[in-house]
Amino acid sequence: MSQPWHKTSSGGESKTFSEDFWLKHRADIESGTFWADRIKTLKDAPLERLKLALDNLPLPAAFREAAVAIRSIIRAKRKADEQYDRELHLLYWLAAIDSFSIPYSSRLKTPGYNVMELVPGEELKALPFSYAELGYEKLPLLNKTDAKWLTQSWGEPKRHSTLNNVRRETWVKYEDLLANQLRARDEELVALLSSEPEATKALFGRDICPALPAPQPAKKRSVALVIGTILVAAVVYACSR
Repeated sequence: MSQPWHKTSSGGESKTFSEDFWLKHRADIESGTFWADRIKTLKDAPLERLKLALDNLPLPAAFREAAVAIRSIIRAKRKADEQYDRELHLLYWLAAIDSFSIPYSSRLKTPGYNVMELVPGEELKALPFSYAELGYEKLPLLNKTDAKWLTQSWGEPKRHSTLNNVRRETWVKYEDLLANQLRARDEELVALLSSEPEATKALFGRDICPALPAPQPAKKRSVALVIGTILVAAVVYACSR
């Protein structure tokens, strides 16, 4: 398994992380050890719960689980009259990073997560932000208790915003990257369909690319390989809608 998302530092590492991440989750589901089930058993072990959640970023549920774990640690330290500024900073950092994503990219017609996982974690962590700049009201991960702790420790901020709003140019950069990837995938699929009309007709019951120009001669692929590739591409396409 590649290193966690929050430690990736390049596009290549993010791509490898994404591929390994979903392969691991599929294997976990098949073996009955899915992280979302395992984390439920760690309610009384907040440090272990936090580590498992951080390892599964940038899943939205992982951000939420990490916040729950940090709140448990803060409450314990408050009860023991111990300092918790370090944990409060971590909670706020998570909330800020979480606010870089959006629920849905209307431009690409895909969940914002599909853009978020392309952003190397180290690049995202390097984006400058401050409590004075982001505040707390527009950070979805924070609740009223979090806001109370923040204002007691740090005072009231100058404004309230999200990391997506203040660093929009970085978000657009990775929307562009995903758009290019989707376009390349679609072009590859269309080329494959047009190069194997018999397999396409057998799969879909008709010729779905009648207007496409005749393909250039290419190495013959087996019908089984073509059908398998089409099915995989179709599933990926459907899941990204």
